[in-house]
Amino acid sequence: MSKLNILDQLKNKLFLIAGDASPRKFYGYKNKKKQILVYCETDKKNNLENYVKINNFLISNKIKAPKIIDKDIKKNYIVIEHLGNKLLKNLVKNKKKRLGYFKNSIDELIKLQKLDIKKGFRFYSLKLLKNELNLFYQWYLPEFFLLNKIVKIKKEIDEELIKFLKKTLKLSNVFVHRDFHIENLILCKKKIGFIDNQDAVIGHPAYDLMSLIDDVRLFISKEEQNKLYNYYLFKIGKVDKDFDTHFHILSIQRSLKILGIFLRLYKRDGKKKYLKYLPRTWVLIDQRLQHKQFKKLKIIFNKYFNNKIKKKKWK
Repeated sequence: MSKLNILDQLKNKLFLIAGDASPRKFYGYKNKKKQILVYCETDKKNNLENYVKINNFLISNKIKAPKIIDKDIKKNYIVIEHLGNKLLKNLVKNKKKRLGYFKNSIDELIKLQKLDIKKGFRFYSLKLLKNELNLFYQWYLPEFFLLNKIVKIKKEIDEELIKFLKKTLKLSNVFVHRDFHIENLILCKKKIGFIDNQDAVIGHPAYDLMSLIDDVRLFISKEEQNKLYNYYLFKIGKVDKDFDTHFHILSIQRSLKILGIFLRLYKRDGKKKYLKYLPRTWVLIDQRLQHKQFKKLKIIFNKYFNNKIKKKKWK
């Protein structure tokens, strides 16, 4: 048996499609247009094993996700179905049809939230939410503050933010994709399909809705955001009385995580393309801090983060 890895064995039959914010790389086949090879050498449990498990779960529940065609986790790869090139990130550029695509995505999201996921999924725990938040403190803040100041900022933010996050855990009972945005949604045979599914957990019903509406990769107006939010409320029928507060606090938590992740991608991995989204991320944080419940949190952010930080031009 050849000791060459799969990429060497097939080097004349593959072409690189893309990498993403993970260690995975995606390759197309020159002679098999409907297949993609996903290659990953690190953290294979999260990036390959979970991807297979969750895709199979979704497909078994009649949710559109890439089928697993072949796999050899020990050899660092899986082969998946290619769902096509109609990514929502391109389709929503048509502003006349944008809301329609978003509403279709929300319809599919509601189907996800009705799935029975009691077994085989981990919870979006407070520990996990804190770990994500720590990315902001560990990677973003050192660009602007010394360690002793970072410790002080972290203490003040955590005291307010975490008490609200704890309250969201009481409603953590649905399938959460955890990266539900326009780059991971694809139109396939007139149906919205889902990719990048490996991080799914049991979590709060506001989380994926918030990820879609408060997507840092795309500017949509407050009016559009409100229309989509209200469309979800209309379609779902009934939500908890604190749903809106939870939506806002989860948006702030996710946006802080994104600031940390995008700085890490830049500083550690040399991926600069994500820096352009940082100003929009701050706009969303400021927007969600306007919620009437977050007066103290807003004061903390105004004290430490000025426009020079929020609008920094990265070299």
